[in-house]
Amino acid sequence: MPYVELSDSLPLYYEDHGTGRPVVLLHGWTMNSSFWAGNIPALAAGNRVIAPDFRGHGRSGKTPDGHTLAQYARDVRELLDRLGLTDATLVGWSMGTAVILSYVEQFGCHNVRGAVFVDQSPRFLDGPDWRFPLLGGYSRLDLAEFTQTVRHARPLAIKPFIEACFAKTPPSDAVDAAYAETTQTPTEAALDVWFDMAYADFRPVLPRVTVPTLLVYGEQSKVFPGDLGGWLAEALPDAEVERFAESGHVPFVEEAERFNGVVAEFLRR
Repeated sequence: MPYVELSDSLPLYYEDHGTGRPVVLLHGWTMNSSFWAGNIPALAAGNRVIAPDFRGHGRSGKTPDGHTLAQYARDVRELLDRLGLTDATLVGWSMGTAVILSYVEQFGCHNVRGAVFVDQSPRFLDGPDWRFPLLGGYSRLDLAEFTQTVRHARPLAIKPFIEACFAKTPPSDAVDAAYAETTQTPTEAALDVWFDMAYADFRPVLPRVTVPTLLVYGEQSKVFPGDLGGWLAEALPDAEVERFAESGHVPFVEEAERFNGVVAEFLRR
């Protein structure tokens, strides 16, 4: 199992498959690289696919420190540097996209050839000037209620969130299996980065994403309802939208074959 020992001695786990131009798959909040299982073989047919587990997630080292989007982005940069990757395409699902935006905020598009955003908003909290908050409306009170439930009754918060990721409610055993994977992230680490993400506003960073960007958005997303992909396409310098009619927040799972084909074509271009 490949690991990179980061500069603070934390072991960062990553999957590494195939050869060719590098593609780095960045997972969502409390998830891990195993959620890309339906995509890695297809994408690795013509590319080198690297899928890390963020610190505190999956098989990576557990630490009480560093659970911010900025630190996760620094970890991604260190991984690219350590592996000698100079033309990577970063594919971010949900929180993974927020990490990409934090990366650009700190480093520009250093060593980045392209980007793929999968169903994520640059801002979670609602406000009078924002049409695409989390769940269609996410106030500070909603944030407080959710995080307190995570802290004191974690399954009651996370399992409904997993269900909401899908256009159609998945079987309970699939939800239980996904939830079991999320428990590898300690609760305090999960809450630290959730608060950081909730209060982030990456809208000012969007003009700095100067590399070609593919926007993959589920038309039935309950997590980010509305035409967020269309809004982002107008805000980004070089972006195109692929809308997935049968998907919610996880088009790479719900329409995996089409997702793999669309991303593979983007990588070829």
